[in-house]
Amino acid sequence: MAEGIFNRLRHLYDTNQDPDIKPNVYTANAVMNACAFSKHEEDREEALAMSFRTFMWLDEQPDVHADAYTFTIMLSVCSNLIPRDDHAIRFENAAMLFSKCCEYGYLNDHVLWKLKLALSEQEYFQVVGAGPETKSSDMDPSWSRTVVMKRSQDRHGWGRNRHRDRRENHYDRY
Repeated sequence: MAEGIFNRLRHLYDTNQDPDIKPNVYTANAVMNACAFSKHEEDREEALAMSFRTFMWLDEQPDVHADAYTFTIMLSVCSNLIPRDDHAIRFENAAMLFSKCCEYGYLNDHVLWKLKLALSEQEYFQVVGAGPETKSSDMDPSWSRTVVMKRSQDRHGWGRNRHRDRRENHYDRY
């Protein structure tokens, strides 16, 4: 049902070019999230295929991009929908998602936690290059868009937070 609504939005947008109905990362994430937590065993295979179709659509868009939540959802898809005994498929997909997440600069501790749930400890080490106790802040800074806090003082002498991103605007790359 979620994919049907998503496809209908895509069709309506393609037909009318109305920006108010254009599918975006939030609508794609909603579809993938619905798939990730599919309750019925008989629906899991289709939910798995649907979530990856949606992820592929998102990855192919020139003006809509995955975010950190996208990667946590898709790692939940791997954990919940790919059978534990299908090691190769689970590993291949989790490794691909981790790689894309790092490439896009969205690595955070929640992504690492979801990766731990998807893989064995040995597989996790193989993908990450570090043990499961490692935090995203200990890893390559280019993999993360973690907000860095700077303290400065305003004219009253009060400290205020200044936020900056560790990377340039990542959308400039597309």
